[in-house]
Amino acid sequence: MSPERARGALVAVVGPSGAGKDTLMIRAAAHPALDPGIGFARRVVTRQALVASEDHDSLDEAGFARAEAEGAFALVWAAHGLRYGLPVAVRREILAGRTVVANLSRRSLAEAAAAFGTLHVVEVTADPAVLLARLSARGREPEATIRDRLARQVATAVPPEAAGHLRVDNSGDVAAATDRLVDYLNGLGS
Repeated sequence: MSPERARGALVAVVGPSGAGKDTLMIRAAAHPALDPGIGFARRVVTRQALVASEDHDSLDEAGFARAEAEGAFALVWAAHGLRYGLPVAVRREILAGRTVVANLSRRSLAEAAAAFGTLHVVEVTADPAVLLARLSARGREPEATIRDRLARQVATAVPPEAAGHLRVDNSGDVAAATDRLVDYLNGLGS
């Protein structure tokens, strides 16, 4: 899809594991002040969702590969040994003029800008000690693996064609961070 054809926008929520991206998105989607015209994409991931803190659909590797081959995704990427995809329905919503929020990889931002046209980037951050505590509490990987992951953090390279960039520190009060995200989304004027 060429950028000039897009009438809506994709809001890419990015940041390190443990920053609270899914938590902020879930809270923002339920926020009473959120513009009802803003949608939230459900990614497809090759891992089961954690019911309390994640909102995505799951496929095994074979199912994901089949869906990708059939053209089910508008954007795909790999990170931390998993595959991720945004369904083509996201592209249709954006073409129809809707603002859609999605949890993406920082490394997929340039591809997202090319695939969806108007791109806004919301970068969620947290102090390293907070990231370590949150990732340890998940219990998915040993502490040594978590520390290695935190040591090789990837900088967020916002594409020059991005229409906007917001940085949200989610180290403390999640309600304040949610309000900041909702205010930004409402200001996009979809």
